[in-house]
Amino acid sequence: MPAHLEVVAARKAFRTPEGGVMTALDGISVKLASAEFVTLLGPSGCGKTTLLRCISGFETLDSGDIVIDGSAVTQMPAHRRPVNTVFQRYALFNHMSVARNVGYALEIAGKDKREIRTRVGEMLDLVGLAGLGKRSVSQLSGGQQQRVALARALAGKPKLLLLDEPLSALDKNLRQKMQQELKAIQRELGIGFVFVTHDQEEALTMSDRIAVLAHGRIQQIDAPSVLYQRPANLFTADFLGESNLLPVTLGGTTATLADGQTFATPHPAGRATLLLRPEALGFALPDGPALSFTGRIAETYYSGKDHQITLQTPAHGSIRAVIRAGGQSPEIGADLTLHAPAIGLHLIDEVAG
Repeated sequence: MPAHLEVVAARKAFRTPEGGVMTALDGISVKLASAEFVTLLGPSGCGKTTLLRCISGFETLDSGDIVIDGSAVTQMPAHRRPVNTVFQRYALFNHMSVARNVGYALEIAGKDKREIRTRVGEMLDLVGLAGLGKRSVSQLSGGQQQRVALARALAGKPKLLLLDEPLSALDKNLRQKMQQELKAIQRELGIGFVFVTHDQEEALTMSDRIAVLAHGRIQQIDAPSVLYQRPANLFTADFLGESNLLPVTLGGTTATLADGQTFATPHPAGRATLLLRPEALGFALPDGPALSFTGRIAETYYSGKDHQITLQTPAHGSIRAVIRAGGQSPEIGADLTLHAPAIGLHLIDEVAG
């Protein structure tokens, strides 16, 4: 599909108070297809919010280009770009009604009053606030205020919606509900969403693709399942979810762990790192080839649906496991052997330090 948004070799640096230079974007290139939900995910300071602000026009690039639907907008001021932004702080006008907040940008643009009323009604209906247009913003809950901010951003029919951690102020249950509603709204409107978050579960739940950023660069951009199951490098593997990263030696068609266990792999000779997710481990020995890890339980937590276990092993150090709760209740200090299937394991062509 042709690119709806294209960021080309984007670079941006800032002067620090100490007189140095911090590189926020270090040659980032990314494409967004029409009606795609892409999340920018990474630790604080990785460049995700700076990239969003450069797309919106609130920051200017030092070099590089931003193209929307084939037209360069790099030099275009923010108010002329076909995008809108929903911020972490909603920046609503407390002295205005809900309807005035939603239609404010349309008023400034000189739209006909009848057109504004119609559009505001459509947007309030879309976000589940029909009938609340006359209410003061100060009378709304946090979740309702978030919906007003979303309706306001969508009222001008942007080609692209940018969202900068808009759910971070909500409690867990409301946040999960709004995740579902945002995704449903995006599908209904059929426009591209670029979503910034530091919440991994949120990114995995909502996104068509996730771009993992670190040090101003995209480490990997892929579908959530690909990122989780087949990370391209150690940073992505370690950052996204919990990981057991075990060094292996490769030779021919065999990989060998530090304790001498082997499994089949098509990788060439050398050294690499095995990614073993905690949920791949279990009490029962699986059918077919398996890896086994014996040690002493150093930590165990019960969450209701599973046991989270840290197993201290002689050869591998700490091994993390998430086991579905059942008949066996692990206890700290007990000896335990956990098993994982040794088929289809993912190797990363980097050596864990």
